[in-house]
Amino acid sequence: MSFCIKTHGRIGAELQRVADQEIAAAQEQLQAYERGGATEAIHEARKHFKKLRALVQLLREPLGPKGTRAEQNFYRDAGREFQRMRDAQALTPLLEKIAERFFETRRPPIIQAAARVLAAEEKRARAKLDKTGGCEAVLDTLREARVRVAGWQLDDYRWKDLRAALRRSYRRARKAWRQACDEPKPSTLHAWRRRTKDLLYHVTLCHSAAPAFMEELAGELDVLSEFLGDDHDLVVLRALLEKHPRDISGGEAREAFFEMLGLRREELLDAAFDLAGRVFPESPGEFIDSLEERRDDHRLRRKKARHMAERLTTPA
Repeated sequence: MSFCIKTHGRIGAELQRVADQEIAAAQEQLQAYERGGATEAIHEARKHFKKLRALVQLLREPLGPKGTRAEQNFYRDAGREFQRMRDAQALTPLLEKIAERFFETRRPPIIQAAARVLAAEEKRARAKLDKTGGCEAVLDTLREARVRVAGWQLDDYRWKDLRAALRRSYRRARKAWRQACDEPKPSTLHAWRRRTKDLLYHVTLCHSAAPAFMEELAGELDVLSEFLGDDHDLVVLRALLEKHPRDISGGEAREAFFEMLGLRREELLDAAFDLAGRVFPESPGEFIDSLEERRDDHRLRRKKARHMAERLTTPA
């Protein structure tokens, strides 16, 4: 299954198709987990929820502000059911990357201690999820969500509506970047990360509008999102370890390790701000004009290619 739509004709129907597809994929992952599958299934389900939240943002006009907000809150709350497990899962490979980056040969005891804390946290998160039946509860609500998607009235949704939504998404991501530049604190960095991820999903979804242009932009947004995501996870990692002071090394070693995490955050944010200057060079209007021009060029080339194919296959 591909998170991509046709960007001409009945675009509304395409968005409904992909929304239903993503809900079905999330259901499949959660059902796999319930059958005793790996915890990675939870991580994959949360990805589908994020894609659905991003997709709903494109429907602000037909669904209305209230309807859009309700759908976004629904998928946000569904994802939050698994937040604790997700954090433990994501922090383990992040800790490994930190170890590889700063300790080429011998690793200090605090790395092993931190790994044990994360393993125990994931175990507790899974036990709580299984005990509360959170997975089954979310599955029940997803069945209702598919019914709602089928009822969306999107017959009149066309390229002009999608274009306006893409402009809004780019504007929000660019504004969040500028706010993070002015005041790089946790709340602004979190907003920038979220808006960047939303734009990445929108660009990926609309890849067919201008494949070469969108693919290049998606690649840059993906790298930027990874920088910002790792920075966020480093904050979460420190906060989690601070809750378990007795389980990791003494105060001096702990503070030295936290300083190391801070250094890595500086590296990531420097890289993110540098890359953002290349990702957001245009105003929202200029961005949409560039996309429109490349979309027109792409459609013209496709039309010429079809015409040439007909000439070559039509008997003389």
